[in-house]
Amino acid sequence: MMSGNRSDWQVIGDPLGEGGQSIVYLVRGPARLNARNRDIEQIFSFNPWGTSMAGTRARLTGEFADAVANYGRAESPTELGALKDFKLRNDEQQAISRLKQEVETLDDGHAGLPRLLDFNLKERWMVTEYFPNSTLENNVSKYKGDARRGLKAFLSLAKTVEALHAKGIVHRDIKPANVFVRQDNELILGDFGIVFLPDQPARLTRTNETVGPHDYMPPWGEAGGRLVDVTSKVDVYMLGKLLWCMISGRLRLQREWFDRSDYDLTQIFPDDPAMHMVNEIFKSCLVESAEQCRTSASDLVIIVLTYVQMLERGGQLLHVGIPRPCRVCGHGHYQNEGYASTQPPIPKEGPVGLRLWIGGSANATLPVFPYVCDTCGHLEFFTRGATRPGAKGSVDY
Repeated sequence: MMSGNRSDWQVIGDPLGEGGQSIVYLVRGPARLNARNRDIEQIFSFNPWGTSMAGTRARLTGEFADAVANYGRAESPTELGALKDFKLRNDEQQAISRLKQEVETLDDGHAGLPRLLDFNLKERWMVTEYFPNSTLENNVSKYKGDARRGLKAFLSLAKTVEALHAKGIVHRDIKPANVFVRQDNELILGDFGIVFLPDQPARLTRTNETVGPHDYMPPWGEAGGRLVDVTSKVDVYMLGKLLWCMISGRLRLQREWFDRSDYDLTQIFPDDPAMHMVNEIFKSCLVESAEQCRTSASDLVIIVLTYVQMLERGGQLLHVGIPRPCRVCGHGHYQNEGYASTQPPIPKEGPVGLRLWIGGSANATLPVFPYVCDTCGHLEFFTRGATRPGAKGSVDY
């Protein structure tokens, strides 16, 4: 239960981090702090010779040992918190207002946001749950080169932003330093200090005040460093940059240059066909103009979910130029062309009809595309199984 009493939270060590608006400290929670105080009392009141009974001395000695062990043990993450202390800058009211809107956003208790543990608006501080695995910025290699695992983790974050957009909320500060990694591999979106709320009476940024991460801000709608047109597309663009950072293992993508040689994931990881799926996602969010960008995170969730499901089923894009590693030998690649050793030769164009017997006299014909490994000769049939998000045709896999 929130008390708004800062003495209930004990600072541990040096600050976890510091930004332009606040300083964050690791703190012990009230339950753990009270338990340690009781242990201290037990330790200093210990006097085994105050009784002549051996059994009582043994019990007191045991309680003393337990108190010492419990006082000195390491805390579990649930006993800790992250206290954000908002700085008193030129405009005290602005700091309080930003804290208030962050509290309002977290108070809903959404699964993809940090749990709000305590706060005091007048004293300008708040406490949220502590994430021992830290942020994506400090885990930059966690998903490097692993498109399937990276997209699954990213999907949890995109769904969180989707829920915010449904309420008209725009985060505006999505970057690796503001995304926490939970122990269950779920990504948690934090830092709502500059969040845009649909019902706020006034903008909490001043003209010519630079707001948001410069390397992650979209190139449209800026005036003197200040985003003028705040829409959900801002978050979609930032999510695209964040996904690139996750899969590339690097923290900075220049502008929208995901398809240039130095930044192109299909060239950085040339043997992984899944990187072409990731680039398909970038095409509709890492764009130069707002008109080219997907409207909200809900659009992004659809395309990411489609590709995650494809990868879970072992699917792959079969567009021209995309490598198709053999599932059997792992050395060759599937090719859609005729081979003399096959009878009859496999046609370069498809599809061909694959007849399926369902039971009894019932049967069905499925259009498939036959591909043969150029090393071991393994034959694999691919079918059109999903509609590519944002495209009129289908995706082969």
